[in-house]
Amino acid sequence: MRILDCTDLKCPLPLLRLKIFIHENSETSPIKLITTDQISVRDIPAFCEQAGHEVRFVTDGPPYEFIIALGIG
Repeated sequence: MRILDCTDLKCPLPLLRLKIFIHENSETSPIKLITTDQISVRDIPAFCEQAGHEVRFVTDGPPYEFIIALGIG
């Protein structure tokens, strides 16, 4: 599992970093995303649903931790 630590970053930076991380890495293993911005609780699942990725909360923090399984295609 890959880890993307976005603690102390304010919206929209955690979402932007996640998008870049996915785009720049061809690996498809799950991503553990860690954030402290409460807006991430809304934005990350919305992005994942739209992009076809599965997401689940590991903690309801802060910090907030998400496990993201990338969709194929």
